[in-house]
Amino acid sequence: MQQEEKEKKARGFLRRWWLQYHYFRRTGFYTEVGKSMFNFLLIMAAIVGLVLIAEKTIIDIDEIFNYVVTHVPNWLVFLVAFGAEVLLGLIPSDLFIIWSEGLDYPWAALSVLAVTSYLAGILTFGFGKLIRKNKTVNNYFTTRFEKHIRNSKKWGSWLVAAAALTPLPFTLIMVVVGMMNYPSKRMLLWSSLRIPRYFLMALIYYHTVNLGI
Repeated sequence: MQQEEKEKKARGFLRRWWLQYHYFRRTGFYTEVGKSMFNFLLIMAAIVGLVLIAEKTIIDIDEIFNYVVTHVPNWLVFLVAFGAEVLLGLIPSDLFIIWSEGLDYPWAALSVLAVTSYLAGILTFGFGKLIRKNKTVNNYFTTRFEKHIRNSKKWGSWLVAAAALTPLPFTLIMVVVGMMNYPSKRMLLWSSLRIPRYFLMALIYYHTVNLGI
């Protein structure tokens, strides 16, 4: 009897995941994440290409990173990283991950960057809550962020989690879910995936990017 109950629960679990998979496929969730990943790879390829060209013809990229590591205070870089996140990803977070590799304690610096990004998400979520309270401002941003609002209604927590882990615009989506009065506890939970994302990317960059710093 117990075995039958376990099998019934297992079938129910698999069925829910199967339905979830087809719902995401039908509503374009995988396409949206895929596009974001593709655009990210294009941008990174362009940056690497420009760096290689610049390094051979104009400037020494190693020297620039060396200068930043040795002359620019760490707290200032952390502040810039936080500001860039709050300004909806003005500077790619991956550049700060690469920067952290050249420090004496890269994993400690990376931890600060990860928490900083998480806090930036919480702050921009709060901005969304404030926007919601002003009808005129809310109407303006509702029109401006129409696509992201539509996606948030379809995918909810899954979109927050995907934005935290993938190249989807994390802080922009946090503003949107704030405007939609998304539950704060869920936001704190799912957006916390932003932290392991930094460590996963660091494992990639620390073993593939060598700037000689």
